Amino acid sequence: MAQKHVLLVGGPGSELDKLDRLGVRFSMMQIPERVAARQYTSAAHYAVLDYRDLDEVLAVARAWHRVDPFDAVASFTEYGLYPASRVARELGIAGDNLTAVELTRDKVRTRELLDRHGLSPVRHRLCAGVEEARAFLRELGGGPVVLKPRDGGLSEGVYLAESEEELAERWEWSLRAADGPLLVEEFLTGPEFSVESVSVGGRHEIAAVTEKVTTDLPRFVETGHQVPARLDDASRTAVEELVTRFLTLIGQRDGPVHTELRLTASGPRLIEAQTRVGGDQIWELCELVSGVDLMAETFAALLGLPRPPRTPVAGGAAIRFFSYENVRILGVDGLSEARTAPGVLRLLCTLEPGQELGPLTSSTARQGYVLCTGADTAGAMAAAERAHDLVKVVTQPL
Repeated sequence: MAQKHVLLVGGPGSELDKLDRLGVRFSMMQIPERVAARQYTSAAHYAVLDYRDLDEVLAVARAWHRVDPFDAVASFTEYGLYPASRVARELGIAGDNLTAVELTRDKVRTRELLDRHGLSPVRHRLCAGVEEARAFLRELGGGPVVLKPRDGGLSEGVYLAESEEELAERWEWSLRAADGPLLVEEFLTGPEFSVESVSVGGRHEIAAVTEKVTTDLPRFVETGHQVPARLDDASRTAVEELVTRFLTLIGQRDGPVHTELRLTASGPRLIEAQTRVGGDQIWELCELVSGVDLMAETFAALLGLPRPPRTPVAGGAAIRFFSYENVRILGVDGLSEARTAPGVLRLLCTLEPGQELGPLTSSTARQGYVLCTGADTAGAMAAAERAHDLVKVVTQPL
């Protein structure tokens, strides 16, 4: 039987181990800043381009497909989702998830869909200017509200405004990450979670629920995660039922969805969703605890291969990020001790003496992480926080 061949549109490269284990060939389109030697030395075909340029993506995909046909196309990165689905539709191969991609990439369309079906009500408005946002804030009784780009990612441009004075300032902050109108939503209170799911042929399975740790308001940059979320049975059931109904509404067919929500006093309320694995190594936390390899199972579903075995290796997993801001780094010590601390699976740290760090405006501004496992969630959290604190960073304010 001929070896299966997949086209990857972008991604950090963690997909390659999955394809190796499945015995699948790959070709890849990649943006310049994510090019890596393993990618281009292992790929059947490789192109460095901006995969948001749909015309170029389709032209390259057609040319490659004529001489070396693909069996499927996939992407697990935010801005690769739409072009991957368009390629699948154009070439008539597996990987077309376009309906779900379009309904989730545009946060306004997500809210409109939920409203039509009376699911997860959240008051919101797309505002062309700050005066419209100010009027909406007044309708809510004075706020607070959250401002966000309608199609953004990585927590860029997402800010809380608790008053009309803050609204004017933070409107300008959000516009640094977006062109055009901003989505303004009522602020939801309660702990934040994400749900990792995988779908095969339109049938959905919840693989993990993740607890989230974020920066202090008014920002929402994530500084840590832990799995499995510590939820009572009733809350977990409500969360899973909401996400499962949502996946059906968006027409999710094959592959993962990363759904973010808050557990409010009125029940779970959806924040947003992406038809990809969760970033920040959430996909790895999920795999460690549940055994569900979201990427490998997606490839298997698209290619008609047997589902990989599920082998959990820990009762809990946690990650903590190095998240310094507005400082000059004078010294970094304790890395070796932290790497060998109990429970540490991996430590990555880009902090170096002499660095000058600006504000932490998105997840891309963080400086690495420590990932740990434990017998349960609390044990993994304790290991991650202990190892994180073993890295002694001397700073000077800027």
